[in-house]
Amino acid sequence: SDSHHTVGTISYPDEQVYANLYLGSATSSVSGGAVGTAATQLGDVLVKDSEVSSVSAKNLIVVGGSCINSVAASLLGGSACSADFTTKTSVGTGQFLIQSIASSYSTGKVALVVAGYEAADTANAEKYLTTQVVDTTVGKKYIGTTATTATLTTTSA
Repeated sequence: SDSHHTVGTISYPDEQVYANLYLGSATSSVSGGAVGTAATQLGDVLVKDSEVSSVSAKNLIVVGGSCINSVAASLLGGSACSADFTTKTSVGTGQFLIQSIASSYSTGKVALVVAGYEAADTANAEKYLTTQVVDTTVGKKYIGTTATTATLTTTSA
């Protein structure tokens, strides 16, 4: 009810976002400064399965099923399409897989397989991975049906 108080409105989107918000008097200011070390932008980290040797010493996120991605095939025990993919992974029509496996490319590294039964299912897996909390510890396996629904089916010992 005081006329000298102003009102500020903060709106935000439905998707998760992070912001730094600084409030102060009209005469205050904020200036940038270096604290610690600066982050380095990764740039384009897309690597085709045929180029895996260039990143094989790193932790990997492998997108696509074993039918179309040779790295996924290597990690999941061979190339498998349709019903064979279901037999190997327990992932059927309308489902996706997010599975953390000890990398066969580098000791001590993790490969996270993100794959769907069909392309649309892989897209749901990608969305799930980027919007939900996923435990990427080796041995964890999620099977899901939508961008927001998945069940942890296997845990590491």
